[in-house]
Amino acid sequence: MDPLELLARWGVPLIFGITLAGRAGLPVPVEPFMICAGALVRNGDLGLAAVLVAAIAGCLVADHAWYAAGMWKGRALLAGLCRISLSPDTCVRKTDDLISRYGAALLVVAKYIPGIAMVSIPTAAASGLSYRRFLLYDVAGCVLWIVPFIGAGWVFGNQVRAALDVLARWGPWSLAVIAALIAAYIVVKLLERRRLRRLHALVRIDPEEASRLIAGGASQVVILDARSRLAREEDPRRLPLAIFIDDEDAIAGLPPEVREKTVITFCTCPNEASAALLAERLLRSGYERVRVLTGGNQALAILAAV
Repeated sequence: MDPLELLARWGVPLIFGITLAGRAGLPVPVEPFMICAGALVRNGDLGLAAVLVAAIAGCLVADHAWYAAGMWKGRALLAGLCRISLSPDTCVRKTDDLISRYGAALLVVAKYIPGIAMVSIPTAAASGLSYRRFLLYDVAGCVLWIVPFIGAGWVFGNQVRAALDVLARWGPWSLAVIAALIAAYIVVKLLERRRLRRLHALVRIDPEEASRLIAGGASQVVILDARSRLAREEDPRRLPLAIFIDDEDAIAGLPPEVREKTVITFCTCPNEASAALLAERLLRSGYERVRVLTGGNQALAILAAV
């Protein structure tokens, strides 16, 4: 049974359920179903107002759950989400940077940004976003996400049926190609995570060893703090001998004498992902003594008191 037949049979409850499941993080093709719903609206099989209300309501219910979870668990929730993400560094650092730069306005367009859509709301909630501002921007974001796809289905209603007929004829082949592309993407991301884990295991340093190096003074060691600006604002404690790294270009601006020191990279993200990526870039740039500080917030507490 194709999406048009499913929607014609189950209608508004299915639209609500699909949108809710998609925003909850389940692998549901929300956008294609919204396009099909728009085609059914054009044909008169579904009412426009009912479709819009059901889709936006499903979006808002799921987003409210993410907001409540972010307020309740804060960054512990983000750490859990990003540990299962294929891009743990992007999951934390990019979302933090975008929230820091654009604030709540990011929620208007976040649903269109891969890797950001699921974590933008709990990140904003953990950062202290008020419920009133969350509701204002999230309603706008849900509308901006839902309406264009329903509108596209309404405009191209006849072509939607033709496209589904083509997919039905070429279904097995098209599904095989899509599955192969998804599998290739997952393999690449898993290999990247494995590479970072191996690098992390080779160059890791614990807080106790790092404190002994710090005791030798600035001539011996420098710490590159790879936390996002938002993470630093939430926890302003500073590591001794630390230089903040806000982007990749900051490496090129490091003083020449840094190459002669032990360079310790640090972040509070899951699995030290940002610190491991920074260490990898340093090694590729010719730095020879590079270490990744383990322990996250615990390491920050220990070394900030040194």
